[in-house]
Amino acid sequence: MTVQLTRAKGGARGCGAGRQEGHIYIECGFPPEYPVEQFVTDLPIPIDTKKLGYCAQGITLIERQGVYHVVDIVGAGHYPCAADFIEEARQMGISRKIPRSAEFGKLTRESTLILIHPQAYLRNAAALAPYAKDFACPCGKGHSAYEPCAGWHWHLPNADHIDLTRKIPSGRYTVFPLQPGHDEPELSEALFMQVPISNLTVINNKNGQTNPQSLDIARRAALPVFTSHL
Repeated sequence: MTVQLTRAKGGARGCGAGRQEGHIYIECGFPPEYPVEQFVTDLPIPIDTKKLGYCAQGITLIERQGVYHVVDIVGAGHYPCAADFIEEARQMGISRKIPRSAEFGKLTRESTLILIHPQAYLRNAAALAPYAKDFACPCGKGHSAYEPCAGWHWHLPNADHIDLTRKIPSGRYTVFPLQPGHDEPELSEALFMQVPISNLTVINNKNGQTNPQSLDIARRAALPVFTSHL
């Protein structure tokens, strides 16, 4: 499916009340009708970030077949569940701060953003499967609850509202909590999403002026670069 990506939205997210002035953000926005699930990794891929040397804070650039990609670890403190991030992406697009010290000159239109969550892989899916109601593979691959399918992202979070929805800063989304009596989920870090990079955005200073140093750094990448107010 070919889609014309858009810019991400500003505003409150799980990682904070808003974007920071003078900083550079990687973006990937989706049209409202576009299924974000196309970019959800299913099955999630278990990752040992320490063994691979990926940065817990900031980003890591990796090279695959001559193309550089950005690896970003989504903090569980800001996004307790992978679904929190995925649903925010559906509503607002993806906007992730990239340090100005990064090697922007290595980024091209073929570069992607690889997202890892510390609790995106369910190791004991078979034990929890009998307690999962209305389980369905969100990516259309036909996985059952007995597999560590991406569908578990929406079954493990607790609902915080009577209508079985979960609140995040950008709104609410539907979850399917497990039935009582289940074992404790055994979770570990995994690659749960990989998206193209639609553009870079430099956030203007509070006075509305663009930070020229940040703009110059962002323009080293072979990607569209925009400026935006806070």
